[in-house]
Amino acid sequence: MGRFKIEFSKGAVKDYKKLPQNYKTLVDLVLSKLIEGLPVDIKPIIGEKNTYRIRVGKYRILFTIIEGTVLITRIGSRGDVYN
Repeated sequence: MGRFKIEFSKGAVKDYKKLPQNYKTLVDLVLSKLIEGLPVDIKPIIGEKNTYRIRVGKYRILFTIIEGTVLITRIGSRGDVYN
């Protein structure tokens, strides 16, 4: 994947604010890697079109790609984020 611009949905902003501080730091690190075009743990969500996830410890970042922009839709623990 190449370089991307990152945007957050309203729900993702709320999810981000609820994260523990140590995971906020890890999410920031992963997103900066994504912006720079460095490899991160991205996998497609089965059954969803253009929806992917990034694994950050026990948390997942769900996003879609729209014309070179990553729209982050959810951030949450792996058990709850897919619901």
